[in-house]
Amino acid sequence: MIARLLLLVSLLAAGPLAAADAPSDAIPPFEMVRTLQTLQAQIAGGNAAAVAAQRELLVVMEGKFLAADPAVWQDARNARGAVTYTLSGGSPRLMRSLLALTPPIAVDADLAAGALAYIDNREDEARKRLLPLDARSLPMSLGGQVALVQAGLVAREDIGRAIRLLDDARLLMPGTLVEEAALRREVFLVAQTGNLDRFEFLSRQYLRRFGTSIYAEDFRQRFATAIARLGIADGDDRFPRLEAILKSSDPENQRALFLQLAQAAVVHGKLGTARAAAADAAALAPLGGGDAMRAGLYDAAASIAVGNDIGEVQKRLAGLNRRQLGRRDTDLLDAAIAVAAAVGEVPATPAPIEPVAVVAADTKRGDAWVTGTMRTAEADLSTADALLEKANSP
Repeated sequence: MIARLLLLVSLLAAGPLAAADAPSDAIPPFEMVRTLQTLQAQIAGGNAAAVAAQRELLVVMEGKFLAADPAVWQDARNARGAVTYTLSGGSPRLMRSLLALTPPIAVDADLAAGALAYIDNREDEARKRLLPLDARSLPMSLGGQVALVQAGLVAREDIGRAIRLLDDARLLMPGTLVEEAALRREVFLVAQTGNLDRFEFLSRQYLRRFGTSIYAEDFRQRFATAIARLGIADGDDRFPRLEAILKSSDPENQRALFLQLAQAAVVHGKLGTARAAAADAAALAPLGGGDAMRAGLYDAAASIAVGNDIGEVQKRLAGLNRRQLGRRDTDLLDAAIAVAAAVGEVPATPAPIEPVAVVAADTKRGDAWVTGTMRTAEADLSTADALLEKANSP
């Protein structure tokens, strides 16, 4: 599949001098957009070559679309394709050019102008034009893209609506990069609502369907941070449920997820979660490797404040190989060593506090240290002691 797509990209880039049986001018814009979406589905599946192919195809499409006869955009399929191209990472130059055409292109004016406003970061105009649209009424290949954008526009003030729109995006464009992006974003919105059952379901969906996506590493990092920050794994009954989610993916993905979770949990002070996740990561990590070293760091760092032998924790921290740790983990190691040293430091025995009367009797010390209020307080305490002694005597 990817080889055929790369061949098509090459033919498109070659222009009219390409093979006579595949002239680029014969490929209508909406067909080129389908090719783009197929490439993006490959990206969602983890195909790194598709990322480079997408960049090349977007450049080719911009040139072909800008050079197209204006009559081409009177075909609604091509006009909708131009909107999809714009929302899929295409250059805004095309839509600016198309919006200036007379007669207008064969697509809803608010949809076209709203798409341009969105990628130009003119959020107020994008909201005004795009939010009233019903994504379900559009062809699926465009409706899913619009629903995804709409969810991003409302997520800050209306999480419930954003989640519903992301559901629409997933259902309208299953198996595509739109579904991958919608599912990835929805997981974290649901986490904010505290709906653990829904969070579990969506997380399992993402890890099973898109665990190898080009964007899976971003998902793992945000997933671990959300769990630690929001306390999703806090409590004896919750971590086993979380473990079940993570263990639904392949071993390599599991190890990466447990490491990310352990790191985030240490940083956010969720020490029980950190130790449990580090233990799971260590069980999956090759002995002596960098991942085993990271798991050891997170477990040791989380052990400082749980009553363990601080001397033993310090030995474990000192035995870690810095060269096998990244910059962030090296900083974490330095912080853990400093905290362990402070916890293990034996405090000096404080000097006994002398009574005010003793200090006051020493003229040099009394004048410099004892205030009138202190003398009055000492006298009042002495009086109180005498009264208490008298009251207790037979």
